[in-house]
Amino acid sequence: MAHLSTAKGDLTLNCYPKVSSSIQQPWDAADIYLIEHAELGLSPAIINDQWGALTVFAFLQGRSSYSWSDSYCSMQAIRQNLAKLPTNQTDGSKFDIGPDIKLDNGLPALPATTDSLWIQCPKSFDQLHWWLLLALEQLGPGIKVSLAGMAKHIPVKWLKWLEQHNDNYQQHPIQKKARLIQFEISDRLPLLKREKSYIGPDENPISALPGVFSRDHMDIGSRFFIQHLSQQPSLKGKVVDLGCGNGLLSIACLQLNPDKNLELLLCDDSSLALKAAKENIDLRGNFNAHYYHTDALLNVSGPVDTILCNPPFHTGNRISTAAAERMFKQGRKILNSQGQLLVVANRHLGYKPLLKKDFANITTLASDSKFVIYRCTNPK
Repeated sequence: MAHLSTAKGDLTLNCYPKVSSSIQQPWDAADIYLIEHAELGLSPAIINDQWGALTVFAFLQGRSSYSWSDSYCSMQAIRQNLAKLPTNQTDGSKFDIGPDIKLDNGLPALPATTDSLWIQCPKSFDQLHWWLLLALEQLGPGIKVSLAGMAKHIPVKWLKWLEQHNDNYQQHPIQKKARLIQFEISDRLPLLKREKSYIGPDENPISALPGVFSRDHMDIGSRFFIQHLSQQPSLKGKVVDLGCGNGLLSIACLQLNPDKNLELLLCDDSSLALKAAKENIDLRGNFNAHYYHTDALLNVSGPVDTILCNPPFHTGNRISTAAAERMFKQGRKILNSQGQLLVVANRHLGYKPLLKKDFANITTLASDSKFVIYRCTNPK
């Protein structure tokens, strides 16, 4: 475990999944800025706490708090870091999360008692806008917000928008490359088109809420993948859509297999992505589909016949192949002996050596200047 010392106290934390502290610490400078300089309130709500530093800090301060994250991995990190708090010195019992802290990864539902909001800045401005509107709708104007993130990921236009549409705006000096912004939510917040969509391969719309990958357009990697899937033999049996996002690849599979008798298993770290995928598939009919909010293929049972994968290569704002590596390793374990893993990837990521660790045969099905599609068989 890694130890974080702050002016408000010390924390001991782990990432989930575990990684060496030389690669990634389970906090960043924005977490520290919030802990050391933001007003916590008596009943705070915490949004987008990646590893649990903010939630654990609030708990140790004796606050009754609410913590929301879309990510399965973030929720696991928070749970595990809370569970590993030191034993109570008086009776030797473990801290109990109990009624004093609520963890949530559905749609954000802020408790009526919330008196302050701590937000770790998201990648998408629509996400931030949506969270603020939800807070306004659920709590009313005047709630104090402390927003922090790494300065390079908070554009000036975001700052100007926040100042224009909220009250008592205060922008603190950059510290250790992190920003802290504080304000009170105003009823001047503009409306937001919450669900955005585009036309899928079956000529019907595919939609999703803010924060879901590529929610308003078909990303070019998936487009390339679908184009070449149409040139392959029809898929049969159990098909896993690994990192399913809004369900695009599953919808393409249904469109490319006229009998539509596949058993689909859709997996994603994002609860909002799974919500979108289920709604998009349900709109197209009654199919044999199962949904897993999980880390890669954790708790997904095999054997399966095909795994489709357009893996993420970012952890937050950092480029990382760690999630893809877990996907490949777990895919090997649940494929049947005659099964196949089909992967589309940016050429520059160099996944082939990683895939060779888990599969005996790697075939390039297609490639262009940006993307490559691998067919991986004979799991080791």
